[in-house]
Amino acid sequence: MMKNGLISWLEKEHIAHECEIDKVLGAMAFVVRQDGHIKFQGANAVFEKLLGWTNYQWSQGMDAAHLLPPEALDKFGNMLDRASRKVFVEFSDNIHFRTLMGAIIRCHVHVCCISSSQSTVRFVLRASYNKQAQIKEALFTEALRQSRVNCWYWDMSQGSIMFFNTDLPEQPYAGIPFMNEECVSFENFPQGMVDVLNFAGEYRTQFMDFVKKLLSRDQSGDLSLELALETDDGRLIWVSFTGQIVRDAKHTPEYVMGTWKNITDQKVNEQQQQHNNYLMGTLVKESLYDITVNLNKNFFVADNSLEKWMEETRVFSPYYDQAIRELVNERVIKSDRQKLLDFFDLDTLRGLPEDENFSIEYQRKYNGKMNWFKVTINTFCLDEFSDKWMYALVYDIDASKQRELVLERMAATDALTGLYNRSHSLELMEQYIREHEDIPTAVMYMDLDNFKSVNDTLGHAAGDSLLICVANAMRSYFGKDAVLGRIGGDEFIMMYLNADKSYVGQMMSDFVNYVGDKCRAKCPDIGVTASLGYVLHPDFGDDVAVLAELADKALYEAKHHGKNTAVEYREGIG
Repeated sequence: MMKNGLISWLEKEHIAHECEIDKVLGAMAFVVRQDGHIKFQGANAVFEKLLGWTNYQWSQGMDAAHLLPPEALDKFGNMLDRASRKVFVEFSDNIHFRTLMGAIIRCHVHVCCISSSQSTVRFVLRASYNKQAQIKEALFTEALRQSRVNCWYWDMSQGSIMFFNTDLPEQPYAGIPFMNEECVSFENFPQGMVDVLNFAGEYRTQFMDFVKKLLSRDQSGDLSLELALETDDGRLIWVSFTGQIVRDAKHTPEYVMGTWKNITDQKVNEQQQQHNNYLMGTLVKESLYDITVNLNKNFFVADNSLEKWMEETRVFSPYYDQAIRELVNERVIKSDRQKLLDFFDLDTLRGLPEDENFSIEYQRKYNGKMNWFKVTINTFCLDEFSDKWMYALVYDIDASKQRELVLERMAATDALTGLYNRSHSLELMEQYIREHEDIPTAVMYMDLDNFKSVNDTLGHAAGDSLLICVANAMRSYFGKDAVLGRIGGDEFIMMYLNADKSYVGQMMSDFVNYVGDKCRAKCPDIGVTASLGYVLHPDFGDDVAVLAELADKALYEAKHHGKNTAVEYREGIG
């Protein structure tokens, strides 16, 4: 009686009106198969909303071909065949439906036969739909795996973004999580993603501009962006993004789908090819002047071409060293003069193998400003019995060198504060200790007390502004006598040079107070202070990694004992 009562209700109402049972059963429809024709003759409000067919007069019936694409129609028919063999037995399968707007969605469908006669069979259908599961399944088809396409999906209604990675690296990229796993999501996009990733240089701003363009109502078609990200160990990883926004019937942004690709190798190859083309093709044409030297007879010809020299006049100089020194001392900056003189040393040149290029870069004053130049030399003999010659070309490389220096700075510095990143800070510290083993130094770890309150209360922009203020305070206090770096967040690493034990303790305490004053001036309503731990070298060895670890332990001690203080590492701490 319970079943018959429910069936009678379903047949009478044709599931045409939304009621409380919808909340339990979800999307439901009433399906009739008569003389081989399949029609939907009823649907509840949940089913209507799922496919977009709201307020449709289901009592008139809708041919299944309107709701199912051709490839799904046969599958659905076979499913009804199985269900019709026994009343009240449920069958389920994945069936594709077509929405009113034409989109194809995959639903998990349950079908139950409720009555059967010779010509007519009636069914109740229940459907469930998981958008995220469908997206992930669609993106991870075999075709995508074979083409190794990485995709991303931004659900604007949920404010989340999902990355699907079909090309996992052999060695994970520390600090770039979406490149290391098959599926990674970020909440609160784009800020949630930006907070996790380290963007090199101005690429953080460029990425935010990319997102704004995707949100623009006037923007259509694919958008693309190439940007550089920095791993935790200081490597630059180049990534290419494409994206296209999908809008609803009211032209409101609904979601974004696109692809992403690791193009680091491509970037490196492009730069190398450009370098090779520059060397092999245009260098000779662009050279400012050239120098030919007979390495056996110590004479040279400057500002000539080799072909012209071989046909016409030779310019001799019996004093090779003097002539080269005059050329080098003319306008070359003082710090580069000796390396150029060593480069042109006759004994060195005579020992170079033939037909191989050797280069050196230097700076000199040119057209009223300091300019980067490159000199490339090649040694050769005209035949096996002749003297050995050196041919040198001098080129203006200022534009390409400036681009290279920008990339080097991006790889070595923190994009927000301009301080060195952690890996480059440790490299500089190791170099200094190698070169100055006996000079006392102090390795420091510092972080800000109550910094999270700034982000939570005033926002991330205020937090970024405070970090920049702290970085400027570090530069102002220590000047050029320190290596200054940012580890991440509100944590900093430093090395102070010439740290005399007689005053270094007071100096560290004064520095903590100095930073605290700057923080209070910047955020007067939030009690932001600084805690610092430091260790002295060479008291605890010369291994920078070990010294950094000990300074971190001292910092923990400072945080544990009231904060807003500087603590020197001593045996037994931590």
